[in-house]
Amino acid sequence: MKSICRFAIIFVALYHVLTIFMPVKVPLLLFLLTALLFCSGICLQERGFRKITLFFLLAGSGILGYYRLAPEVWMESFVSMTNVISIIVVMQFFTLPIELGGYAGSVEYWLKKSFKKESSLYLFAMLVTHAFSSFLLFGTVPVMVSLFSKALKNNIADHKRFLATAIVRGYALVLFWAPGAIIMLLVLQVTQVSWFDLVVPGFLLSLIGLATAYGFEHVTRLNKIIPAAAGRPEDRPEAKSLAHTQAVHILLVVVGLLLLVALFDAFSIGFGTGKILLAGLIVAGLWLFYYRRHAKMGSTLEQYWRDGVMKAADLSVFFISMGLFAGAVDKSGILMQIQPILQQGVNQLGSFSIIAVPLLFIFLAMAGIHPLILAVIFGKILTGLSLPLPLVSIALLLVLASAVSFVVSPFAGMVLMTAKFLEVKPMEVAVKWNAGFCALFLAEGILFAYFWH
Repeated sequence: MKSICRFAIIFVALYHVLTIFMPVKVPLLLFLLTALLFCSGICLQERGFRKITLFFLLAGSGILGYYRLAPEVWMESFVSMTNVISIIVVMQFFTLPIELGGYAGSVEYWLKKSFKKESSLYLFAMLVTHAFSSFLLFGTVPVMVSLFSKALKNNIADHKRFLATAIVRGYALVLFWAPGAIIMLLVLQVTQVSWFDLVVPGFLLSLIGLATAYGFEHVTRLNKIIPAAAGRPEDRPEAKSLAHTQAVHILLVVVGLLLLVALFDAFSIGFGTGKILLAGLIVAGLWLFYYRRHAKMGSTLEQYWRDGVMKAADLSVFFISMGLFAGAVDKSGILMQIQPILQQGVNQLGSFSIIAVPLLFIFLAMAGIHPLILAVIFGKILTGLSLPLPLVSIALLLVLASAVSFVVSPFAGMVLMTAKFLEVKPMEVAVKWNAGFCALFLAEGILFAYFWH
């Protein structure tokens, strides 16, 4: 069953890559591949993912059946988020050169060599997570845990809280500008705002979030001096040289990905996620080619096929069911029935609606509704309302609410993955360790979105 699931995931991703160059799409082929992936993957899912997957599957099927929508709508909804699956597969490909190059050692060098206070080390951990998240996305958690865990355990008292908050905050704040971020793609699609219109305010807001997280931890907890250790292996000249070289590699990867996406967009190469997939494949391929003569190339590729591809199985099946639900909500007309109620509420609240909407968004996310679903639903509704805001500000509010939800919701995928890898409770990561920061950053983000226009 695992082999079938692996091939289904690869072929779904390959289909979306090929459609960049093929003039004609084959929707029936994509539907069959997606059905094969779902049937083989649902049996391999963890219990927690399986419950929420079945919930969205049944809810979406119920809506489609109740409104007696055509079979074509069922098929279109069922495959509507398979482009997200292809993004996950391609971005996980970046783990290969990271492992071959031994980048964990360079990160540990910077951790031990360059920082004297816990707060400055925390900022560095967030920035590295932020950079990796721009191209690894959901693959960030295992990479960051492997890179940071050992060094932090030896230098920070509460290293699990330190690393958990750095990971989820660093990841969530990249959602404001990274072209490969799923929530960014959904918000751009639903609001019809260009990435170039959103990237500047989004990047500024992510900087505000990083500064807020650093200041919050510095004032409340992380203000101790890190004990120095003399005669460490990282003091050797060759270790310093390698660390500097690999830091440049990571910077080139991030910048290269962003520049290629911008270039493809300018020349209309690929549509939607197509340009992201193509840029990711090129950059990851060049990075992997750099290590083409590495002795462990064969074993690393074999391990990726055996274990790496399967890491996307849980999320792939989940996104298929979530796409079915989102498509059902979109095509059934439920949003049109809700819109007058929200319009009346917006008319009564006026400008205060920009506070109420993100709060309602986050509350529903904490109740178990996935932020990606909420972004689609609220985006469809908000763009149809007469809000006293331009579309760019509405897009910023949607990304802001989504980013905060990814941090503070115990049901968010990033929180669940982080809690699992660090062996702590999701409620600790989401609420106990992040509620204060989220409240502060939400207030800052709402003010920023309002005054940006």
